Amino acid sequence: MTGDGEIRRGSIYVVDFGTGNDPEDGGRGKKRPVLVVQNDWGNAYADTTIVVPLSSGMPSRSYPFQVELPPEILGKPGIIMCEQIWTVSLRRIDPQRLGECPSWLMDQVDEALRHSLGLSAETGQRYLS
Repeated sequence: MTGDGEIRRGSIYVVDFGTGNDPEDGGRGKKRPVLVVQNDWGNAYADTTIVVPLSSGMPSRSYPFQVELPPEILGKPGIIMCEQIWTVSLRRIDPQRLGECPSWLMDQVDEALRHSLGLSAETGQRYLS
């Protein structure tokens, strides 16, 4: 749980994925920044939330399921990796919020999530042929 007791969509936190030996952490085994993408109603009532990880590594090419994180959000550029959608326990979230994504950036995240899940017209057509 966070310091103010409230996880919000668009907020950035650090999640502790443990040692890497726990089946729940999928072998990730480290602390990493994540963006909360679950809706605020779910965040208010659930013991878990849905997140996507952030990376400081810049890919060699652009992908429709990734969004560039501007350096002014966390002090350095990064990538929001919407192809890796995780459900995590609130107990794994560090209470110190690192940052907040503005609505224009969350609009890009929404589109990247649609691509990742095959919900956009473009990806939907690709799977229909």
